[in-house]
Amino acid sequence: MIDLHMHSTASDGTDSPAALIAACKERGIAHAVLTDHDTIAGVSEFLTEAEKAGITAVTGIEFSAAYDGELHILVYGADIQNREYRDMIEQMQNSRKNRIHAMTQKLMDGGYAISHEAVARFAAGGVPGRPHIAQALVEAGYAEDITQAFGRYLNAGCPGFVERFKLTQEQILAMAKKAGGIAVLAHPKLIFHPDIEGLVAQLSALGLQGLEAFYPEHSNEECDYFCKLAQQYGLFVTQGSDHHGGMRSTTWLGKEQRGQEHPLLQAGVRTIFEKSRG
Repeated sequence: MIDLHMHSTASDGTDSPAALIAACKERGIAHAVLTDHDTIAGVSEFLTEAEKAGITAVTGIEFSAAYDGELHILVYGADIQNREYRDMIEQMQNSRKNRIHAMTQKLMDGGYAISHEAVARFAAGGVPGRPHIAQALVEAGYAEDITQAFGRYLNAGCPGFVERFKLTQEQILAMAKKAGGIAVLAHPKLIFHPDIEGLVAQLSALGLQGLEAFYPEHSNEECDYFCKLAQQYGLFVTQGSDHHGGMRSTTWLGKEQRGQEHPLLQAGVRTIFEKSRG
């Protein structure tokens, strides 16, 4: 089994990197990558535990790119000791922390009885994110669940929303290449781009190497479409569950396995994991 998209307590998941590996081992996942949002804080622990468990793993991260909506780029196998790469990630982490602090303060100023301490507690030592503010809001009784908290308080146009800093697509792809990483467009359906083929063509010219064609929210027809699009532009495909633990009840480790035998996924696994072995 293959799962190349999962999140830990280092960003907005509820499982530690070590716990993720234990769960991967239990579920028979042989190839796994931790792809926390804009941070590599959990990668070393994940790789160490993966080696102990006999699971093939490489470094991973999910970058948020500048776009009028959501556009995420997964980077696999990058050298996390590369100074420029680390500096870029640190910039993202700092901006994320500042944004979450500003969003929490905005809600507090608006009369909502939450606190920076509560948000930090839910982040559990990881980089704080909107889901941790959502948890604080649920705990304080302002929402029944995380989804409702986002819809009422944290999305664009809501009382606690603050725009975030994002790197450009060009910056992410250039730095991924410089650090020896492999860039993949995450969950293309969720970009909601009016010309997804044009976007893939543009990103491919900038160094994109793969599409996450197999994803829980993609229909079978959409998986087929993204595979054909990948083939058209000389890209491989990947699959991932986008597991966040208790943050999302609709997905879990290893949930997405439709691409298991697809030749473009097999090509992706070879590219990502064989490259990492030198």
